[in-house]
Amino acid sequence: MNPDFRKSMIWLHTYSGLVLGWLLFMIFLTGSLSYFNPEISQWMKPELVNVTSTQNLTNRSLEKLHQVAVNSDMWRITLPNERTQHWSLQWRHGSERHALSLGANFDQVVIPRDTHGGNFFRKFHHSLQLRGYGGRYIVGIAAMFMLVAVFSGIFTHRRLFSNFFTLRLGKLLKTLTDFHALAGLVTIPFIIMICSSGIMIYVIMYLPFSADHFAGGQRNLSRALSPGLEVIDKNAPSQLPLSDFTVVQRKIEQHWQGQNQIRRITFEQPFSKDGRIIVDRIKNLTLSKQSERLVFSSHDGKSLQGYAQASNAAQVRRIFFGLHEAQFADIGLRWLLFLLGLLSSALIASGLIIWLNKRLLKVKEPQIGDFVVERLNIAVIGGLPLAIVAFFLSNRLLPKLLEGRATVEVQVFFLAWMLCVFVSLFRPAKKAWVDLLLASALGCYLLPVIDLYQDSQRLKEAILGLNLVYLSFTFLILLIGLVLMKTAWWLRAKNEDCENSRISLNRRC
Repeated sequence: MNPDFRKSMIWLHTYSGLVLGWLLFMIFLTGSLSYFNPEISQWMKPELVNVTSTQNLTNRSLEKLHQVAVNSDMWRITLPNERTQHWSLQWRHGSERHALSLGANFDQVVIPRDTHGGNFFRKFHHSLQLRGYGGRYIVGIAAMFMLVAVFSGIFTHRRLFSNFFTLRLGKLLKTLTDFHALAGLVTIPFIIMICSSGIMIYVIMYLPFSADHFAGGQRNLSRALSPGLEVIDKNAPSQLPLSDFTVVQRKIEQHWQGQNQIRRITFEQPFSKDGRIIVDRIKNLTLSKQSERLVFSSHDGKSLQGYAQASNAAQVRRIFFGLHEAQFADIGLRWLLFLLGLLSSALIASGLIIWLNKRLLKVKEPQIGDFVVERLNIAVIGGLPLAIVAFFLSNRLLPKLLEGRATVEVQVFFLAWMLCVFVSLFRPAKKAWVDLLLASALGCYLLPVIDLYQDSQRLKEAILGLNLVYLSFTFLILLIGLVLMKTAWWLRAKNEDCENSRISLNRRC
């Protein structure tokens, strides 16, 4: 490595971003979508109806559970909120798990289509769908590489202030270079926060030898840092759970001021004399991942001893977790974080393209490594958006009663992405970029059309009922389609100019 410090930082910035750049692009793009996890899940289950009134929902839930979940080991009531209108009941009997979605009218049962919804992007973001194969370790390593790239990039770009006001729109390479510097300057705080908090979330997993030394394993250490409630004796005498939640509701209102403060209600061993109720508060009032919780008896509603205070280390970890997922954020802050996530993805993508273009300017003949980088750029940067659009299209086009429907949607995502890999390998690079961008734009335009074709009343009901989740998603997908279409046309025009002048795009731009 060159002894000159800045040249060393340039080398470090270049190759720390290049080695895992494509992986980082995937992580940041799917992570950006995760900020709207509940909203995406709501859109992907159009059968769910808006529950505008939350009056007496808990007692109606208890009445239903008393009918369908007798002698169960667990009841759970998830109430609708401002981000999702999904009102659901869950119960467990031994290893059997059941779920039921309810509508606004009394005793109305809704059967939404089977889908992972927005949670697919969340899981892909933090485990790459490789949870049992070290996916979270890979993501953690990528986050560390991203931090190295950010800090070395600060030393690489000496004129940070002037870069903020520089954007040359003439040639593609100069435009991308200026955009890369500008995006890097804007997203520095966001990237540092996201990467450091992501590492802290799984810090126990990343330091397994420390956990083994101090507590005899990761799970034991987690229990020691965050003590839970005592285990309920399953052999305790039986007793019916309460059917009127009013007595518990009054006590909750004494602790939590304001309307609609309950997010979830869990009955543990509801038919046991020692059964208890755990009430979780909404998360938009705390920076921590773990919201406030109150504990009551399941048969008479008396207040019970709650959770012991977690250690300082556990509370710090929960705050990092809360920062990373931003469930506390209001709609304006979520949009800001979403846009910063997209800008970070564009930062990574532009860096990969800049490296390739500058590399091709220096060599007489492209090497095998240059070919690999070029095709990976096309397959990942151009292919991932198309795979995401295919995932949404499959949600609308697959039969509602298809067995394993949620799994098939994920398979469509990866099959579409694999098709993009073949396009990148067997189509000329310039045409492959345009083809993938146009296909993604077409898919975005098809989504609202398919909705209108399948149910012409869906858009009308969304407008009349002010279903902002559905309307915002539809508007955003059309806007993204427009951006992709304009980018494809611009690249096509650039390619034609290069061909007319007999100068390759890489060498000219």
